Amino acid sequence: MKFSLLLGTYGSRLKDLDFLFDSLDRQTYKNFEVIVGSQTNFDEIEEILKKHSFEYKHVFAGGTGCAVSRNATMDLASGDVYTFTDDDCWYKDDALEIVKGYFDECNPDVAIFQHYDPKKKKSTINYPKEKIMGIKRFQTLKQATLDMWFNSKSIDSHTHKFDERFGIGTKYNSGEENIYIMDAYNEGKRKMFYFPEIVAYHPYKEVNYIDEKSMIGKGPLFKRLFGSFLGFFIFIAFAIKKKKEIENNNDGKFWSIFSSSLKEQIKFKL
Repeated sequence: MKFSLLLGTYGSRLKDLDFLFDSLDRQTYKNFEVIVGSQTNFDEIEEILKKHSFEYKHVFAGGTGCAVSRNATMDLASGDVYTFTDDDCWYKDDALEIVKGYFDECNPDVAIFQHYDPKKKKSTINYPKEKIMGIKRFQTLKQATLDMWFNSKSIDSHTHKFDERFGIGTKYNSGEENIYIMDAYNEGKRKMFYFPEIVAYHPYKEVNYIDEKSMIGKGPLFKRLFGSFLGFFIFIAFAIKKKKEIENNNDGKFWSIFSSSLKEQIKFKL
């Protein structure tokens, strides 16, 4: 079994990249490749890559946005299993060995694990304690790409791409990973299994996806995820449920943000 670790990076975290690559040098399972899509600092990243012992490919990813740089890596993947790594994460020394064991045993379309901040001793996600042998449709929205490992035979990285209209660096600054896994689910790739085991480390970060910019992007996101009709009503239910939280994070504003997001949803083309 060969792994492809796909890394889209803006290129500003050079020390973090070196730290990540060190953790890959230490992997007990060696049959893997690293594919890096750099949007800036290509030459500096190339020099860092040359220091390390693993197989790699390096491509210049034009444009802006995390989805663009990730898509740039995907056509080059040759692994049986692939994952999307972050430029500020790192892996347990036996991470690939752990993941291989679950793929050998269960043959999932997607295997989902955990990441953890060993310094702050907590995770960004509130993970279930028990394994789940079949993630439900709405549970796909709670997953992070760093935790997901994809079977390339069922979800082909050469054809199954990120929607580049969404994600960090775009007009709609989140949701690209939700769309990626939801598209797979809607295509019938339902063997999505969760295993409560840490394989990666990542700094804990407070995230706020109900600020005004993020909320305006939620209208188009729900339309993209669920279609025009269902997406309209799911967005309304979401906004009403989060009304107080939205007001607290936006100086008391709610209705103007809600209205702007609905207008953006109506304009958005599937």
